[in-house]
Amino acid sequence: MTEQNNPYDELRYYSKPFSYTSIALLEGNATLWGLTPPALKGAKVLELGSSFGGNLISQAVYHPDTEFVGIDLADSQITQGNEIIKSMGLTNVRLDTKNILDITPEFGMFDYIIVHGIYSWVPDNVKDKILEVCRENLTPNGIAYISYNTYPGWKSREVARDIMLYANKYTQNLPLSEQTRRGKAVVQLFSDAIKSIESEKSKNQKRIENFDDIQTKDEHYVAHEYLEYHNCPLYLNQFVDSLHQHQLSYIGDTDFQLSYISWMPQHLRDMINQLSETDYVVREQCLDYLYDVAFRRSLLCHAHLQDNINRTENIKTDLLNKLTFINQGKENNLSNIFNNQGVEKLLEHFIYQVDSFTIKSLTDYVSNNKSFENITEQEIYSSVLLAIILGYINVFLTPYQTYTFEDNKTYIPKRFTQYVKTLLEGANQYIGAGNMYNGGVENLNELHLYMMSQMEKPTTKAALNSSLKAYLIQNGYKDMNNNEKLIDEEYDCSGLCDSICKTLANLGYIQPATL
Repeated sequence: MTEQNNPYDELRYYSKPFSYTSIALLEGNATLWGLTPPALKGAKVLELGSSFGGNLISQAVYHPDTEFVGIDLADSQITQGNEIIKSMGLTNVRLDTKNILDITPEFGMFDYIIVHGIYSWVPDNVKDKILEVCRENLTPNGIAYISYNTYPGWKSREVARDIMLYANKYTQNLPLSEQTRRGKAVVQLFSDAIKSIESEKSKNQKRIENFDDIQTKDEHYVAHEYLEYHNCPLYLNQFVDSLHQHQLSYIGDTDFQLSYISWMPQHLRDMINQLSETDYVVREQCLDYLYDVAFRRSLLCHAHLQDNINRTENIKTDLLNKLTFINQGKENNLSNIFNNQGVEKLLEHFIYQVDSFTIKSLTDYVSNNKSFENITEQEIYSSVLLAIILGYINVFLTPYQTYTFEDNKTYIPKRFTQYVKTLLEGANQYIGAGNMYNGGVENLNELHLYMMSQMEKPTTKAALNSSLKAYLIQNGYKDMNNNEKLIDEEYDCSGLCDSICKTLANLGYIQPATL
């Protein structure tokens, strides 16, 4: 593919929230690493390569006292994103059409800098500039996040990229979307062909998996991952070397399994320790070699904080006591992790039923339940840390407080209503909806929006039931549990009302009227 001015304007990239870039998660992870990141309230956040702003808007609506700034070269996307922001009535987020190379210290200082899906896809001079921005525009205790493609995992994926580029060698005049479809089709042909050759099928399983995985991805993703003029994976050690050249320090990965080794079998820990000795970069590079890692999400800070980073994998109990742990949505496989059945059941209950918890809530529960009386305090701490490392729970220093509906005591701030209204009116074709931790949200609909509009002032459940029934009747809704009969005055909508209120509470939209 020949280099273009901006292929992102040609084939639009859907701008969605990424949970790994949540400033609350960045703060929590940095804290676990032993650092003292800036408080979220009053913080300033910069995203390089923001597109329509989908990764920032979802955070801005939940953090009205935090300032968010996004920059991108795609002027059409910045313009559309700012129109969405204006429609939502948000005043704490803005997008600028700006070249990364033009950023200077005068652009401002930021407590958190987010660079997701940019670093591997730009030339070397822009890579250097990104790190320069992280050095010059990051506050002294600030945290930066950079994601990038890595070797050795991308070695096998480059075969698919080479095939797709070669398939389009003589079709550079075609639209990028057509080149993408052509590339995917050729890769599929090779996948099917390899599967048909018995002698090749088993020894090329990894390549087949990569080829087939491409078919499941959206066109915009495939275009920018496999047909982008620049896509330069690198080894972790090379990335860290670049950080050092810019007076920055590598903290660790947002996936603790790519930084910690305490979760591994003893013989693997011994091997890695023997190879790495005390070098944390070698240790993590060994993990990448071992697990064929293809993508990393790295946290970094200023070099003067290097000695504050805790790389021992031993976390002090008083630090764990300050944190809140929240279910990350990983499939329950705890029975294969914990030898102690009591610990397994305890964590299973809190992760999959309670959802959000602290060390204190665990110890209190154990104290009040005889079935868990044999679980020691040390076992609680160590099991929580293992659940963090293995990705069952995320870590937060400043969890977002949620509230359930109460008659005349709660309401929904108008900014949430405007956020959902703008999305449903068409902004969702450009940006994705996000929750309080920047995870994707689906299935928001007109019923949610209507109920939110009725809850902008404190009200009662009885009033909500009455207004919801009137709305259903007026708009010709059908009772799907009664042969699709049109809803009438006899319809009991209390269950639906309760369900919608629970959804809005879980999204953090409902707030106490006294705040």
